[in-house]
Amino acid sequence: MNEVTVSRANAAKRLKGNADFLEITAAIEADIFASFRSVSINDSERLATVHALSHGFKLLNDRIAKYIEAANYEASAEQLFDE
Repeated sequence: MNEVTVSRANAAKRLKGNADFLEITAAIEADIFASFRSVSINDSERLATVHALSHGFKLLNDRIAKYIEAANYEASAEQLFDE
């Protein structure tokens, strides 16, 4: 299995299991949601900014999940290849 893939997956798993990381990401998510709720529907510039923050936060979480998924896929592919 690719060492970079394994290293990234292990780091991602540690992050997902780290209480401090989870607490901080929950707080960030709550802040973004509160920002959405406080933005006037007519304030398109601020709405776009908050949407960009939300999208960036989602991309971070998606990338963490992707690193883990990539390692799982490689491990499955190797197992099938070895059989």
